[in-house]
Amino acid sequence: MTKFMTFKDVIEAWPSRKDCAAEVGVTLAMVNKWHELDSIRGVYFMHIVEASKSRHGADAVTSDDLCRLAARHASLKSSSGRESAA
Repeated sequence: MTKFMTFKDVIEAWPSRKDCAAEVGVTLAMVNKWHELDSIRGVYFMHIVEASKSRHGADAVTSDDLCRLAARHASLKSSSGRESAA
């Protein structure tokens, strides 16, 4: 069982959203939007993986984790008609 069940879990692996934003290389507003929507666009996945490796080592989020979450999110979105803006 993975420790990342949602994109919020990925973001919360950092001590703060501010730390996440700084290490991933995006604005705090962007991280707040990701958290609000529980969604992260794939274009940011490699940045997140690299930043997570630097901070968390063996406990880092992987590209597989993010792809699995994206697939789950897409499935939920298509069944509910919800759109993602982040």
